Amino acid sequence: MYQAQTYQDKELIIFNTDTEHPFTLGIYDDSIIVVNNAKSYDTGEDYKNRGEILTDAITHATGAYFMLADDDDIYMKWHIQQAVDGIVDNGQDAWKPHKSMFASRHKIELCQNTMEASVIVKMDRIREIGFRTDLTGYEGLSWYCKLRDEGQLNEYNENYIPSYCFNWSDDWHISGHKQSGDIDNPSNFDNHKEASVDYAKEPLTPIGLFELNTLYSPYFKFIASLDELNMVYFKKYFTI
Repeated sequence: MYQAQTYQDKELIIFNTDTEHPFTLGIYDDSIIVVNNAKSYDTGEDYKNRGEILTDAITHATGAYFMLADDDDIYMKWHIQQAVDGIVDNGQDAWKPHKSMFASRHKIELCQNTMEASVIVKMDRIREIGFRTDLTGYEGLSWYCKLRDEGQLNEYNENYIPSYCFNWSDDWHISGHKQSGDIDNPSNFDNHKEASVDYAKEPLTPIGLFELNTLYSPYFKFIASLDELNMVYFKKYFTI
């Protein structure tokens, strides 16, 4: 989905902490940076939470904006373009849609939630505020809540069409362990590591066009069927 994005001036940091099974890239794309690392740059010890991982991951980034891309979620082709345009238009430090899609095994619906993976933020603010490192699952609330409380993140922005889906629709053998499903458990991070037993057995390569369109198809249909759709942004961004 990264390479399907209509926005061109982008980079992807793939940060893999399972160094026993390192990632390699099976294509040439100098906008994709693969990092295999299991120890905190600051302490030299094994990572204890997701916030520590994100702190190190952004040191490899060179762009002006930050967006967290969860590898099991769905990003429409216009997601980055709409977000960058939105943060330029609103003059704030962050941009977020009021609602995003949530997919379960049986349906797709719109819901309002924090969903920090739907947000784009100026990178200098991310580096200034940082990530929470007390509980895995809460790492994004540091910058999200601060920017919201400063009036730099509008949770009720209606100038968008849905572009992000929090995806819980995959079969169990694909979906894996969900950190957000046990967010208040102090052992959440360790439990996630123990449950995440899948790994890349070959170099990473893009999926084919047919597979990509098949994946996108139900989300395209859902968006096109919505009654509460901002037609200005639909005409501007929606593309199959």
